[in-house]
Amino acid sequence: MELLLIILVPIVIWIASIYMLSGWEKFNKFFIINGILIIAYVGFLIYGKSIWEHDEYGLGFLFRLAICLLTHVLIVFVFAVVKNRQLKK
Repeated sequence: MELLLIILVPIVIWIASIYMLSGWEKFNKFFIINGILIIAYVGFLIYGKSIWEHDEYGLGFLFRLAICLLTHVLIVFVFAVVKNRQLKK
């Protein structure tokens, strides 16, 4: 059950961020830039030289990927809340 929540919470927060920013005139550019950033994160984590020791089962990689994506989603959510409040004024 906890694993399902770990997966669903960032998706719900991401969808809420998209909804809050959908009325913004620079939304398309913002969405493209965030997509590029996420691809860069994942690419760096997969193909970049690891500064961590050997990760035999890949659990460290999964943890770093989850933390990276969750951090990105939370930063974008905070930005969306602030921007949404500015747009309503």
